[in-house]
Amino acid sequence: MKILMKENYGNLKTLEKMGINKKNDFTTEQLLDENLKNNGGESRKEVSTRVNSSFNNIISKNLGKKIAIVSHGATLKFLLMNWCKLNVNNELEYNKNIIRLNSPGVIKLIFSDDKIKEIEQIV
Repeated sequence: MKILMKENYGNLKTLEKMGINKKNDFTTEQLLDENLKNNGGESRKEVSTRVNSSFNNIISKNLGKKIAIVSHGATLKFLLMNWCKLNVNNELEYNKNIIRLNSPGVIKLIFSDDKIKEIEQIV
């Protein structure tokens, strides 16, 4: 099964200007503010709604199977916010484990039925 979802960064010149006054990269700023978005782009809330719908559809149709989902880092971080929290350093944390997304990187999600059981970073 192959599902393509097109991301929308919006106006890249505006995105560059927005970053000048920010202390974090744009993705981190979006992790802190789910409604922040670039001109013509998507907020974390909008991306999460779109991605969660597709993710839940894939999971429900493939219970008990091993599947691979490929994504760029920001979308993966937004998906992981379903189960992780941001710690004081704005890092994703799951059960007191820091999840650092490397590029490229692999994150293993283990489900029991439709509930997350474990998140493991493969290094």
